Amino acid sequence: MTAERATYRYFTIFIPAMIIYAAATEGIALLPDSNNFPDYVHYALALISIVAIFFVFWAHWRFAIELDEFLRLIQIKATLFAIGCVLIIVSGWGQLERLADAATLPVFWLLPIFWAAQGLATLFFSIREDVF
Repeated sequence: MTAERATYRYFTIFIPAMIIYAAATEGIALLPDSNNFPDYVHYALALISIVAIFFVFWAHWRFAIELDEFLRLIQIKATLFAIGCVLIIVSGWGQLERLADAATLPVFWLLPIFWAAQGLATLFFSIREDVF
């Protein structure tokens, strides 16, 4: 499969899944009296966002598998870099919370940190390897 076709297939899943994720994550916060909703509503919205993120990861997995070996290597390097960033942040901030009484880092932010690091690393490795 060509990289263009794989990219098209990736974004046809990625974009709707991220819209669903954002709507489920932020939608309830925008509603008045959202704290007064029954717990099952909160669980359902959390489940919707979890399923949406599953589809995002699945789409990325499929995208990487459909690429040729060289482009797949760039994706793998970028993903490993992003995982490393998240682990460094989690470990470092955890030590700050434990030893320096730093504010708690909400776990929610780890996913945006991962995708931002993954995207920047993909851009960096693509430019370095002269893919563009």
